[in-house]
Amino acid sequence: MTTKVAPQYSHLSSTEMQVGLEVARVGIGRVDYLKDTVRMDGLSAELFGFPDNVDIPRSEFHSRIHPDDWPVVEREVDILLAPELPDVIDLTHRILQPGGQVRWVNARKRVFFDRAVRPEGPIEGVFAVVDVTEYMRAKEQTNLLIGELNHRTKNLITVVQGISRLLARTVSPEEFPEELNKRLMVLVRNQDAMVKEGAGSFELSELLRSQLAPFDEELTSRVEMTGPRLRLNAAAAQVVGMVVHELATNAVKHGALSKQGGRVSVNWGGELAHSDAALVWKERGGPKVTSPSRRGFGTQVLETLPKLSLEADVAVSYDESGFTYRMSLPDSALAP
Repeated sequence: MTTKVAPQYSHLSSTEMQVGLEVARVGIGRVDYLKDTVRMDGLSAELFGFPDNVDIPRSEFHSRIHPDDWPVVEREVDILLAPELPDVIDLTHRILQPGGQVRWVNARKRVFFDRAVRPEGPIEGVFAVVDVTEYMRAKEQTNLLIGELNHRTKNLITVVQGISRLLARTVSPEEFPEELNKRLMVLVRNQDAMVKEGAGSFELSELLRSQLAPFDEELTSRVEMTGPRLRLNAAAAQVVGMVVHELATNAVKHGALSKQGGRVSVNWGGELAHSDAALVWKERGGPKVTSPSRRGFGTQVLETLPKLSLEADVAVSYDESGFTYRMSLPDSALAP
């Protein structure tokens, strides 16, 4: 069996090649299909949680692949091992480290055949693996934020429509343009506060008020806020603002604020024993509460976004007496 080295790299020594791999943070491994084992260098072994330069059974190596991703990986590997099909694969998938941590890797693999030695399949393979966890997390967060932008825009349109209908019933045609403009400017300031970079820190109580300001005064008068002075950094304020906006919109559409007499209490401080920065939203006196039949994007905003962006703990209760949402913020969300 012979292998070819690409001409543009033929002038590099093995030491230079190794240094290049280390600088690029690329781990290397070799598969011996005759012994059914895998051997890895230090970087790839560390990533998968195995000793380096030791033969590991392939089945044990495969056990590190996340079970949700294994069917796809297995199918691609089966194709790779067939002599008449392509001998190279490029996969991005999750792995489970020994401590239970989930990492994303990009793995590229090539196999080599020698029909005289093993007619039914390859005799060996070489793979390169790169840890792409941070890239995948950033990609997931970006997709979530883009979806939130679309979702928030739709909610914003709904709010504008509601304001317009309310004003049409309560002010004269001559007053309508000026009154509408006042309320739209509140929305503009709201948006600016959430997207402005380098804005420093935000007082939580003021952030809450800015998110509730676009709604009718009669509705916001039924929202009680209590808590100590607490300042969030700009990144945390953006996420908390999105969450509060979603909570308020849901309360007006379906929750306590959609019914006369319904009330909302928002408090922060020592509600959760393990954190002094726990934001708690409680609704009482509204329609009967039931768990949602499906997880829409609004649920992702409330539950996934805080966890992904802030590593916050989130708890949601759909008790019949009223909806409750708790978000425990880590110290990293607080302004210094």
